[in-house]
Amino acid sequence: MMKITDIEIFHVKVPVKKIADGGIAPYRGHDLPKGEGLCYAFRSIIKVTTEDGIIGWGETSPVISPKVQRTILDTYIKPLLLGKDCYALNKVIADETKLHEPPVYIRGLFCGIDIACWDIRGKAADVPVYKLLGGKIRDRVGIAYCFGLEDIDLTIEKTGQIREDGYSCLKTTGGENFHFDIERAYQLRKAAGNELDIRIDINEAFDYRDATTFLHAVECLELEYVEQPIRVNQIQALKIFRQRSQTPIAINEDCYIPHNLFEYVKEDAIDVAVVDLDPIGGITGIVQYADFSEEAGLPLVHHCGFDLGIKLAAILQVAAARIAFSRAIDSTYMTHEDDILQEKIQIENGKYIVPDKPGLGIDVDMEKIEYYTIDE
Repeated sequence: MMKITDIEIFHVKVPVKKIADGGIAPYRGHDLPKGEGLCYAFRSIIKVTTEDGIIGWGETSPVISPKVQRTILDTYIKPLLLGKDCYALNKVIADETKLHEPPVYIRGLFCGIDIACWDIRGKAADVPVYKLLGGKIRDRVGIAYCFGLEDIDLTIEKTGQIREDGYSCLKTTGGENFHFDIERAYQLRKAAGNELDIRIDINEAFDYRDATTFLHAVECLELEYVEQPIRVNQIQALKIFRQRSQTPIAINEDCYIPHNLFEYVKEDAIDVAVVDLDPIGGITGIVQYADFSEEAGLPLVHHCGFDLGIKLAAILQVAAARIAFSRAIDSTYMTHEDDILQEKIQIENGKYIVPDKPGLGIDVDMEKIEYYTIDE
């Protein structure tokens, strides 16, 4: 038994490089006007301490205001988990959530704590987390370089940079309107040649007609997939799209609705699922998704939430140990100006090198956490 004695939270903002300087900021989706978008990786860092003095680190998305997130941690989560064994949290969390599905901001906190507890278990056993998950299948994980919704000229320029930097996959947002998105997709493929896999995330922006038009129009471009082209809970519509179009289809937001992934697999309605640690229970939850997906023959991709090094390390530990994570993971990490680790996670030939040290395999820099911590 290893009892949890404290859980702390830090809210940090790490700048993202501007697109003019080779980065991606401001990162814009279809719901924002031109010139606006994300310029920071805004993250919640979780520190879990045990009675033996072992410290585990986790990371999640704030989702709600930092002050409210801290209040939920202090008044609800900590009383639930303090004094509990970090090796035996499944029952505690299951008992708490069996009567209702927790909102995403509660699930996010559980995610960060779960990651920290896996970090603790690995450190206590003096092995990386992937060994606790059965061992490595791969020691490098491909990167899908993510950038936002840019005009066509900037899209062409950015695609050229991604090629030159040695990446083999890119992901960009869409959903502006299907006329523009079709033209931009053609220019993307022209700039990428056959050297880059291309993913386009529509973020639920299309209606049925526009999605049908877009999926047919880009068939000849051999995209890796189009992600979440329409709103969630449209299983039969996506099944029809998949039957009538050669363009592969992925879901993301749909994966976070209870039982949806199972229903999509049962209906043979998707080609790929894009998942995230945050809303599905951290490492514990995503391992369950990966094992189910492997049995179903469904490839998984990990979503990107402007993750810093702690969460990225957790993603890599799982991706290294599970067959289902056979595709490149979405990422913006290489465009962040800094990290909260003593050393950034290494990239070689467009792939992440899976950390090998005990736990998550990383060393957190407390001075950097303090430097990037924001006022609440």
